[in-house]
Amino acid sequence: MASSEKAFTIEIVTPEKQFFAGEVSSVIAPGQDGLFQVLKNHAPLLAALKGGQVKLELAGEENKTFTIADGFFEVSDNKAILLSEDIS
Repeated sequence: MASSEKAFTIEIVTPEKQFFAGEVSSVIAPGQDGLFQVLKNHAPLLAALKGGQVKLELAGEENKTFTIADGFFEVSDNKAILLSEDIS
């Protein structure tokens, strides 16, 4: 389980709705050049995503995994946003 001291916020959205919003200690996402991981205090980043699995380590809860279509991922000042055409 993640400690809130290691957590940052993330919002995961599609054009139709907000899929998830909350605190996580880790995100693993499928970038165009391969998987990447984001932790608290990550340097600012804007990355293109390809379809695949995203894994979240939730702050104070169990892990969550879901599948996305292509999209974009941005992180800055301990806040991340994942945009995708479709999430399941």
